[in-house]
Amino acid sequence: MKNILIFTEYSKKIGMGHFIRSERLYSSLKKKYNCKFYVNKNKKFIKKLLKNKRNFSLVIYDFKNYEKKLIINNKKLYFILFDQSKIKYNNLISINPLALDTRSPYNGPKWFIYPKNFYQKKLKRKYKKKLNLFISQGATDSNNSLKKILKKINYNNNKINKIYVKIPKNNYLGEIKNKKIIKISNIKNLFNLLNKIDLAICGCGNFSYEINFFKVPTVYISDEKNEILRGKKLEKLKLGRFYKTKNLNNALKELDKLTINKDYYLKMVQNKKNFFTDNGLSNIKVKIKKIFHQYED
Repeated sequence: MKNILIFTEYSKKIGMGHFIRSERLYSSLKKKYNCKFYVNKNKKFIKKLLKNKRNFSLVIYDFKNYEKKLIINNKKLYFILFDQSKIKYNNLISINPLALDTRSPYNGPKWFIYPKNFYQKKLKRKYKKKLNLFISQGATDSNNSLKKILKKINYNNNKINKIYVKIPKNNYLGEIKNKKIIKISNIKNLFNLLNKIDLAICGCGNFSYEINFFKVPTVYISDEKNEILRGKKLEKLKLGRFYKTKNLNNALKELDKLTINKDYYLKMVQNKKNFFTDNGLSNIKVKIKKIFHQYED
């Protein structure tokens, strides 16, 4: 049976990253497999569904936190978990796209699921006389950092042309206005948007990979525990400088440096070359195919 259950979640605190990744995976897998996609289901619902093991052979979880009770150690049933490394069973694979280390073969950007249209053509990043800036703190802005950033931005910087701002679902930015700001609430085509972006300020979640796919010089800002560790790793890899919101003044000095120093800007572009371009969706689908092949054997 090539039946797959996919469970994911989202909220103000958790963000939308788990849901967006799972939805991209589901949209692709359902073309070949019998997939069920569940969002924000409680543990009682999941446990009840897991009791009937005849109805599925692969379970995919994409949560912020995990419990062993939701995993059955059974050689006839396989599990894929995203963004975790503590639970270990022989019938379980932990895929950690956001882990920038090599401790596991399932870590790193090679497993990241980008929108499929990201691969439609090659992109060349150039330093321009006028630069478009994109600012995002995730879909929900869980720490309400966006307002702090927008209040500190140097709108008089003549090198900055337009400032595209991803508005969180709980839009609280109505009082922040400037002729350079273009507010975006719903991104229908991320490729088309990022293709015209030259600089970025963002957190260190999924979007940090998507912006790096386009080799956009980026300043990372976050107060999230996991994102702080990832931000420091991104900085160590020379893929951009990381700051907490308490250091916004330094973060925006770094942004100004990227706008006025052409050599510094192009060096940052060069550092990102080929680091985030693997097709993670394709790699995951190959792994799932191998899992089902084991059952057929």
